[in-house]
Amino acid sequence: MGLSKRQQEIKEMLVASIGSMEKVDTDLKYGFITYSTYIGSYMSLDLCGRYHHFLSPNGVTKNCEQYWESLEKVAGLLGGWIEGGEGDPTDIYFCMSEEAYEKRTKRMLLKAGV
Repeated sequence: MGLSKRQQEIKEMLVASIGSMEKVDTDLKYGFITYSTYIGSYMSLDLCGRYHHFLSPNGVTKNCEQYWESLEKVAGLLGGWIEGGEGDPTDIYFCMSEEAYEKRTKRMLLKAGV
């Protein structure tokens, strides 16, 4: 089963953001390195333009819920995940392990003929 139009757009956005990823977390004890890049604020990414708190009486629209599920799914297909910011939870980051990042960037370079 292929990606929906929305998921394809999300994939293009996330793939384009890989080039701006930076090494952000090194855990020498376990040898785990993370790469991450800011992709936007929750409000700028959300289709409704607002933060959906689980206690909010307004709830989450089906469209917004599907968007966030698609974002998570596509990030996973690319070997990464989505995280909220530590200082500001409305900051949204696309993250990858070092292994996934190196595999993805190598594939991008081969595709570009470099």
